[in-house]
Amino acid sequence: MPGRLCTTLLFLLITGLFFYSSLGHSRQPHQKSLTIAIGLENYDFKPLFAQFTKKTGIGVKVVEFENNSLKSELLLRASNNALPDGIIVPADYMGLTALNLSEVPDDWLSTHLIEQVRMNIRANGTTQGVPIVFGNHLMLYYNRALVSEPARSWQQLRTQQQKLGVNISWNYYEMYWYRAFLGTFGTSLIVDGNANLDTPAMVNGLRWYKSLKDEIWLDVECDYDCTVNQFLSGEVAYTINGSWMFQRFSEHFGDKLGVAQLPSLRGEPMRSYFSSHVMAFPDNALSGSKSAELRTLSEFLQSLPVQSNLWSSINALPVDKRALDMLKIQGIRQVEALIATLEYAQPMPNEAQMAFVWEAMLKGLTRHLAGVLDEHQAAHFMQHIVEKSISYEQEKKPGQ
Repeated sequence: MPGRLCTTLLFLLITGLFFYSSLGHSRQPHQKSLTIAIGLENYDFKPLFAQFTKKTGIGVKVVEFENNSLKSELLLRASNNALPDGIIVPADYMGLTALNLSEVPDDWLSTHLIEQVRMNIRANGTTQGVPIVFGNHLMLYYNRALVSEPARSWQQLRTQQQKLGVNISWNYYEMYWYRAFLGTFGTSLIVDGNANLDTPAMVNGLRWYKSLKDEIWLDVECDYDCTVNQFLSGEVAYTINGSWMFQRFSEHFGDKLGVAQLPSLRGEPMRSYFSSHVMAFPDNALSGSKSAELRTLSEFLQSLPVQSNLWSSINALPVDKRALDMLKIQGIRQVEALIATLEYAQPMPNEAQMAFVWEAMLKGLTRHLAGVLDEHQAAHFMQHIVEKSISYEQEKKPGQ
């Protein structure tokens, strides 16, 4: 009996193992997981990743960095061959050639992309990112408890200041803000791939910007956090800030928050830059083993159901024209105004040399504001600095 029992048990064990093995082989192959790096202060994409995993079975590990260290962390990982499968970053990151980003095939992109966005996803002559949300442009916020009708021009703003005592604030020494003023004069910072700073437009922009510094109702020493706090406390009736602050301001002011176009100067509109947040693929990831999974995630993030819910889920503007059109007709006055402020916005260049352009502009502007250089000298100085910096960087590359 014991021998027959052992034989029977052995037969059942082998049969069970065979059945279990056969069952395992009948299942679909295990889906690969993806590692995606994002900035902490940017949009919260984690709930979308959770939906994606639930729908596809593809896991997403999120690596978060502080915004001010995101770029340096990615460059450090590039030097250590430790880059993630994908990154969700502002479009200008695509100019970082050290990340060795994959070129994105045209058929990965939705056919319903907003044309403005389509212009903002190329760097170094190729498409290097899949757009997910866009905006990041500057606009005029105002406190409706202090101002019933927003000023449409700088002349109207001065009149309101004189009659109502209302003031305005913005991050005066930050070049992204200065560029919106410069845009009034119709300049482009990059032309045919080259920095374009020593121009009549720059001269006019510098002259006007310095004149604003002398206005007694503008505190130019108030930095970014200071300007936000001034507006929230009611110390100023107006502030110039980005679309990224809409949610915070809206939660604080409710229906007392006003949103308007940036004030015009002599009939010419200010022109802020806008940019997209894109998913890009470092270390030539689209040639790697996870290309199929990355494409599935790209298609998911561009899909109409996801795009249609971006505003309600993360207060971001969709890149899908159908979704944006649906958002426009929902009857939310502030959201309609927010979208309308994109009318004069221009896509921010994604070339790598923009980092040198911002630095050169700041050096020239501060010298002009301090009275060291006049506006012509400052514009010429900017061009000299940016060309010198780019030349130095190019000379350095072969030895790296």
